[in-house]
Amino acid sequence: MTRKIFFRPERCLMCLSCVLSCQLNSLGARDSCRLPPGKPLKRISPVFSRGTPWMWKCQQCSEAPCVEACISGSIRRKEDGKGIEHRPETCVGCGSCLLACPFSVPTLEGEGGRMSKCNLCPEEQIPACVKSCQSRALVFQEVSKFSREKKKRYVIHSGGTHEPG
Repeated sequence: MTRKIFFRPERCLMCLSCVLSCQLNSLGARDSCRLPPGKPLKRISPVFSRGTPWMWKCQQCSEAPCVEACISGSIRRKEDGKGIEHRPETCVGCGSCLLACPFSVPTLEGEGGRMSKCNLCPEEQIPACVKSCQSRALVFQEVSKFSREKKKRYVIHSGGTHEPG
């Protein structure tokens, strides 16, 4: 069962609670009043494109170009095969993953000059950004289930009389 974070722009209020919760999680903070020292990682990026909000994050590609491009092996497919992980301790900050990523998701971080990207919050059942999204614009779901639900919504909203199989 491969689960991914999906973004539904029609539901997004651009409140940026997902960005804040992601940054707090990257610092290991559970309370925004008690922040540990350090700079938070940028693993999700809000942008506007033609008046529509978009949250850019790692797409956890099945054929991930960043994995192939990473010369140090710090970006690799998880052992269980369910996503792409980044190990910053082995990252040399060359930027080859950023050049290879079709979504330009990896970002250069901090003084060490290492790359960072979404890691799907492996220590959590549901990623921090998804938990904090009150409008449910971010969804953490199995790929096939999200696809079925999207097709079903399309049929209902297009005036169809039957549900897809």
